[in-house]
Amino acid sequence: MNNSSIAGMAPVKLYLILAASFLLSVQSASATTVRVSTSLGDFSIELFDDVTPITVTNFLNYVNSGRFNGTVIHRSVPGFVIQGGWLSYNAATNQLDQITLDAAIQNEFSVSNTRGTVAMAKVGGDPNSATSQWFVNLADNSANLDGQNGGFTAFGRVIGDGMTVVDNISAQPTFTIAGITNFPLLSDPDGAIVTSSFVNIAVVVEVPNYFDEASGRLHVTVDAGASGLASMAFSITATEPSVIVQLDLSSVVFLTETVDKIADFDAETGLLVLPELVISGKVAFRNLSFILTDAEQLLFTLESFEQN
Repeated sequence: MNNSSIAGMAPVKLYLILAASFLLSVQSASATTVRVSTSLGDFSIELFDDVTPITVTNFLNYVNSGRFNGTVIHRSVPGFVIQGGWLSYNAATNQLDQITLDAAIQNEFSVSNTRGTVAMAKVGGDPNSATSQWFVNLADNSANLDGQNGGFTAFGRVIGDGMTVVDNISAQPTFTIAGITNFPLLSDPDGAIVTSSFVNIAVVVEVPNYFDEASGRLHVTVDAGASGLASMAFSITATEPSVIVQLDLSSVVFLTETVDKIADFDAETGLLVLPELVISGKVAFRNLSFILTDAEQLLFTLESFEQN
């Protein structure tokens, strides 16, 4: 197949990808996405800015202050939830320290606690007691959590293939640590507990284009013109003689609003341009150009880039 025929197929292929994603996904009006980096890989959360503004603002205050960075997942109940946003491990004292808390917030329950939604934990018998702790629903917990304690406020949802990482976290063995039950660890606590024993996390507001070193995947947010906006992930299939990446169709999520530094896809030429690429929290490359070289296999070949 020559390049001209590939370019001709690109608009149809991309349209089908975005259309399928739109039909399969329930979208919110949210424009904010955060990335949760864990010891077992990354996952992204789309926040319901317009539906639960008080809760989202509270959550982002913790994110932007860096207080979630270095915290651990302290609760895991398979088939129910994983929970974090409360404790960090202090290697110097060999203790679990509570992060600094802001004032409790008003409950904003409106979205059901279905699988993949992210909600705030709170004190029993007090609907307006949520502070920093959040959890991911591993199953449809609506029958239990929607009618309990004023309803637990779901303020976001895990998007793309992120639940694969969440499920992996929930599959880790659990123990009782410092009197806390259902505490997941990556190593047996009979030995010395060290920082790497925990499912450590960091949370940042998502940049549009980044490379996740843990999973080896390239995450891109792209503007495809008339075809729409979408976030998606690519796996690296080759590095020599050329870098080739393959779109994971299941990772495509249709978006409603654009973001800064968004990538651009030209359906006529098959050219995908990333203004910048973030690795380990820093801009490592700029103006990366990929060309769609196999529309059937969704393969893109890196043509040029600038090292930052």
